[in-house]
Amino acid sequence: MMETISTFEKRIDEINERLDLLTKEHQSLLDRLDAIPGINKKSAQAILSEIGVTLDEFICMSAFVSWAGLCPGNNESAGKRKNGRNGVRNHPLKTILVQVAWAAIKTKGSYYKAKYYKLKARRGAKKAIVAIAHKIGKAVFNIIKYGDTYRDLGEDYLIAPNKQKVLRNLNKRAKEMGLKLVPCEI
Repeated sequence: MMETISTFEKRIDEINERLDLLTKEHQSLLDRLDAIPGINKKSAQAILSEIGVTLDEFICMSAFVSWAGLCPGNNESAGKRKNGRNGVRNHPLKTILVQVAWAAIKTKGSYYKAKYYKLKARRGAKKAIVAIAHKIGKAVFNIIKYGDTYRDLGEDYLIAPNKQKVLRNLNKRAKEMGLKLVPCEI
């Protein structure tokens, strides 16, 4: 059994060396993809192996994420929006990006973590993780197609726009209860 394990470990090392050799000329692209939370060297290599280093086939970001199977389904009848199924079931890129999304939501201080927990409260864990994979897919598209670098918005990005609204609502509720809110500095 130990011989079998060592044989497999040698084979894995050979495959990793071969992958490093094949992707050596695209190291800057791999480094830019590696900056996205949840993506490491191996997942960046897997993404590039699935889609290539140019995305000339796709005219826009929406076409790319739709091809990958990460767009939400659309089921509308009589003006009412219903739960729709995604058209693409088992796309290899979708699988990779969902795994990356699970890793991305574990990153402290990440925008993806904050967005996931905000969506999870309303839609559930699985739909929220596909939405995060969708956002990561859009980031991957921009990095590969336009040569952009990833810039994380941070965990507080979603809180800042609603801060004044939350304060107004708290003030209103306090007045209804006959209380007065006083700001304090921390």
